[in-house]
Amino acid sequence: MILDLDGPSAVGKTTLARRLFAALPGAVCVPELLATIPNPYLHWHTPEDFLEKQLWFFRNTLRRYQTAEPASGSIRLNDMGVLDVIAHTAVYPRAHGLEWEVLPRFCARVLAESGDAPLANGVVYLYAEEPVLRRRRDGDTARVRGAFDSNLLLVPRQRAFYRQLARAFPRQVLCLQAEANPDALARTVADFIPAAAGAPPLSLRALLDQAQVHFAGPDAGARAQNVIQ
Repeated sequence: MILDLDGPSAVGKTTLARRLFAALPGAVCVPELLATIPNPYLHWHTPEDFLEKQLWFFRNTLRRYQTAEPASGSIRLNDMGVLDVIAHTAVYPRAHGLEWEVLPRFCARVLAESGDAPLANGVVYLYAEEPVLRRRRDGDTARVRGAFDSNLLLVPRQRAFYRQLARAFPRQVLCLQAEANPDALARTVADFIPAAAGAPPLSLRALLDQAQVHFAGPDAGARAQNVIQ
């Protein structure tokens, strides 16, 4: 069972992962990408740079589902999964007023490289209102969150996208307001896990199709195929 914990910076993903790790026998916590691999794309200015940066994040995040498979019966908790990379790619230009049509090219490159790769069995998206996120950021002096304000602009669009996915894949995607008591939040996720564990892994192609329809309209999939060809 692989469970991705997604959501904006300071929303409480690491706190939730720790509680689930303590409550679920055999759980394994996997830190987010930047905690283990240096980011070579700290400076970028063009849509081409942004595309290459997002593809780097995607490739490295995708490896989580292809290596270090957990032991039978255990639960692998990913602090951020590949769906977060897809959402960031789609949302960042729009949220920052950039007229970059990056998503179709991103989807085409990803499909050409990875095909219909299986991902997590379940995804939990945590969200909170801006004052809550800022308060939690200010109270956590142990971590540097340099892109916090920039990424805060993405939250409304990301939340709408994850809610769409929760409607499309109710057994595999769960959206939760993170302002609840942390222990109650962990119990809700623990109750969600059996249904997600019994579902097939989410399909990369299906998630890319959902992203294109949500952000670019119902004919976006055909446009991506044209890019591939």
